[in-house]
Amino acid sequence: MTSPVPSRLQGSIPSLDPGKMRGLQRISTADGFFVVLALDHLISFKDLLADDRSKVSYQQAVDAKLELVRAVAPVASAFLLEAQFSLAQVIASRALPGSVGLISSIEGEGFDTVDGERRTRFRNHWTTRKIKLLGADMVKLLWFYRSDAKTAEAQRQVVRDLVVECAEQSIPFVVEPIWYALPGEDTKSTAWLERRVEGIIESAHIAAEFGADMLKVEFPGDVSTPEGRRAAAKACQRLNDGMAQPWVILSAGVGYEEFRTQVEVACDAGASGFLGGRSIWQDAVSTRDPAARSIAAHEAAARLAELTEVTRRHGRPYLPAVTGDQLAATFPDGWYSSWQEG
Repeated sequence: MTSPVPSRLQGSIPSLDPGKMRGLQRISTADGFFVVLALDHLISFKDLLADDRSKVSYQQAVDAKLELVRAVAPVASAFLLEAQFSLAQVIASRALPGSVGLISSIEGEGFDTVDGERRTRFRNHWTTRKIKLLGADMVKLLWFYRSDAKTAEAQRQVVRDLVVECAEQSIPFVVEPIWYALPGEDTKSTAWLERRVEGIIESAHIAAEFGADMLKVEFPGDVSTPEGRRAAAKACQRLNDGMAQPWVILSAGVGYEEFRTQVEVACDAGASGFLGGRSIWQDAVSTRDPAARSIAAHEAAARLAELTEVTRRHGRPYLPAVTGDQLAATFPDGWYSSWQEG
């Protein structure tokens, strides 16, 4: 067992905005870890519910998500959800307890392409303002980015714009950079895999530089061999050292045991938790038998609880605090009169 690395304290606070600080507190545990279940999947979620997704009704998709949220909520610090099937529904049904944080995705399903290069596709009629009004604690962006793509500057501007919008709404902003293959690239080649690792690190640092409050990051490497694990550990350390913001690992649908190892490696390097999806809950959705689905949903809760223990043993808690003279200087008498006044 390794000792947890020190927490990120005052010098690493990305924003002293009290609304943003409150949002980050709401989605983390009391001891400063992000143990979040990602359930913002749409088409891929319906694909697990039936062999033919067109036969899955709106209500069936909603009910399946509600069941999973109810089962896992007792052990999750927050959920990442989407507007179509789950955000309003978990609130109105009370499937999501008021003590559990809520993150909303802002993008739509899939992505737009320009000559094989990806651009973010936003959900129509869904904005940072609506996310804030709903009562969510954080905005999430799925961000397709390659610095060598012609769409790179347009994609960078997407992040810059959302940084401003989220600041205006006093809501924290998490970016999920996705490095992808361009047409004709050999995704099995050593050169491509090495470039992917560099792309993951680079894109996270760029989003952090633009002002994202947290990063949800692909695992930079492979843990199937001792050599691969050592290389991945070094990559995670480089990722961590290049930014002050907290970061978490996404699961990308890998097997649960592999994801557990990835969480451990990332947390040893300074990650503050995970924001995992299918690796945790896929079995609870793919089974067709209601009784088996209920059992699998509770197994998902057990997995999340186990990952939380891994995070606590290895991760870096995020516990920013402003105290003493700095508190008085940051929030002087009458601070609210100029706060959010333009």
